[in-house]
Amino acid sequence: MGLIDKFDGIVGASFGFEFDGHQVKAITEVSGLKGEVDMAAFKSNTSDGKFVETKVPVKAKSGTVTVSRALTEDTTFADWVNESAEGKLPRSNAEIVVYDTMLAPIMRYTLADCQPSAIEIGTLKAGDPSVVTEKLTLHHVGIKIEKG
Repeated sequence: MGLIDKFDGIVGASFGFEFDGHQVKAITEVSGLKGEVDMAAFKSNTSDGKFVETKVPVKAKSGTVTVSRALTEDTTFADWVNESAEGKLPRSNAEIVVYDTMLAPIMRYTLADCQPSAIEIGTLKAGDPSVVTEKLTLHHVGIKIEKG
């Protein structure tokens, strides 16, 4: 059982991250999910001589998304960054999937033609009982949003 009504707000109970056949587990945060389109001004006159300016979509804007998780022995993020920096991996699509409380997929965000640009490890402090985090920064050329 998922959402009771299609207009119920989505609780970010669980989400996943996938790229090139890899499913990255234990994602704790995703930020920067933003889809934008460049617009161009189209200027013309109406049949009665009035000047109008209309904006038309031109192309999807590129963007940056950050995916965070607890640091584990899984080196998927680090491997992707290293291989990408060495030119061994072409750009690829990645997906962020949002699940409901019953783990059924609700929304899917496909990051087109993305590539990792940075990896950041959270603060390492001796004696600190906090979980160490790992953040992956990705650049993409557009986002496609789909249901489930």
